[in-house]
Amino acid sequence: MSRKLDYLIFLRRASLNVAKEILAQVAEEGLFKKQHLYITFSLQHPSVKISSILREEFKDEMTIVLQHEFWDLKIDDYGFSVNLAFEHSNETLYVPFSSMKSISDPSEDFCLNFVPNFSDVKSEQGDFPTSPTKGKIISFDTLKKEK
Repeated sequence: MSRKLDYLIFLRRASLNVAKEILAQVAEEGLFKKQHLYITFSLQHPSVKISSILREEFKDEMTIVLQHEFWDLKIDDYGFSVNLAFEHSNETLYVPFSSMKSISDPSEDFCLNFVPNFSDVKSEQGDFPTSPTKGKIISFDTLKKEK
């Protein structure tokens, strides 16, 4: 059996780890100067936790801004939770990493794009897959060699 290196999988995992590290540092130290993060995620992921008011307003995807009115940012192996101030109330959200579509900081001209893949959704047996980061991808299709 011939094996080859799958560079796209390596890049996908590394990019997701960059997003995790960014959020972990923001959780620990806050944002600096004029930095702010835009995070877009799919609401189709069954583990996304948002209020019914927000779910009704944002049907398929949602973009949140981490800048001034956010607190209690917490990161775990599968996603992050954050409290945000909205017009109508304060809300706590839980966003699985596999639901993320992008994370960007316009003040630093930085952006990572992902294709949501719900690989960490519990199976019928209730177990998480052995590799929760596999399948969480950033779009690198343009780097793929033509066959």
